[in-house]
Amino acid sequence: MDTFPYHNNEAVYIFENVEAQRVKVGMTINKPADRLRSINYMWAQFDATCQICGGRHVINLLDGLIPLHSTSGPHHTFGFNCAGSLKPPLERDVTIAESYLGDLKQRHSKSTGTEKGSLTRMIKNLEKRINLYRQLELPLGEWQVAVVFYTRNAEKVESLTHQILDERLDKKAPFGEVFCCSVSEATKAVEQALSRFDLLDSARKETPVRTDGSL
Repeated sequence: MDTFPYHNNEAVYIFENVEAQRVKVGMTINKPADRLRSINYMWAQFDATCQICGGRHVINLLDGLIPLHSTSGPHHTFGFNCAGSLKPPLERDVTIAESYLGDLKQRHSKSTGTEKGSLTRMIKNLEKRINLYRQLELPLGEWQVAVVFYTRNAEKVESLTHQILDERLDKKAPFGEVFCCSVSEATKAVEQALSRFDLLDSARKETPVRTDGSL
């Protein structure tokens, strides 16, 4: 049966990755299956991070490199290719980012005023990205739709669910809203959030036919 649209297309979804032993809880105003494709795309690292500018780009599937792209900013010239172009993404290598960090620190030591402040922010952001991705483990498995709740106020329900599951948050995941818990635990958390907003009886819970989320 076609369940779409329902409550203005709002849905809180639970995706499951059996191999990684993780679940993802999010909300969407579109079809959950469309969101699933996007999540699997990012999980497979086809959408990756430039080591220099930190921008997200679809990588070249033939060589796994960040494509040519330009960048702008206080220390970049618009229209020129970013130095991270045609290089491995940050998810797979941090060598170029570390070298760039060294260059920034040298420039910082010689700078003054607003330039020094701008470089300080760039250094802190880059150090944070390097530390995060240096510990990143290659993602396993694929995501599938486990449970979907069609409901009003999906954004509030999602936010409260995240608070309920906060202690189970996977802080090393390549994107947010990923938790180290079972589908059952996540389902109970969503139902608890729905109850607090007096929405449990009006929400529609579905367990869709599994999809492999192929790209």
